[in-house]
Amino acid sequence: MPLYEFRCPECGPFDLNRDMRDAASTAPCPACDQPARRRYRVGVGHHSTGVLRDAGRADRARVDRARTGEPTVTGPPSGRRLPGGGAHRH
Repeated sequence: MPLYEFRCPECGPFDLNRDMRDAASTAPCPACDQPARRRYRVGVGHHSTGVLRDAGRADRARVDRARTGEPTVTGPPSGRRLPGGGAHRH
């Protein structure tokens, strides 16, 4: 299930895993049980904590593309070729 951000008028923002068909409806705040509205954001996700805290912009974008299911082709391999490169010999 996707993770959505909601905002309670009393307690502030919180994240909640919900089914996609229920994403647009309000959710009860876990602290005060008031109805909270979903907060819509534009742009790349915010990774201030966790393993991506110190990652670069390209790494974050690659992870975001992988989470959405978009193919993550990065291009041809970099570096020098090994001698005798060509057809594989097994």
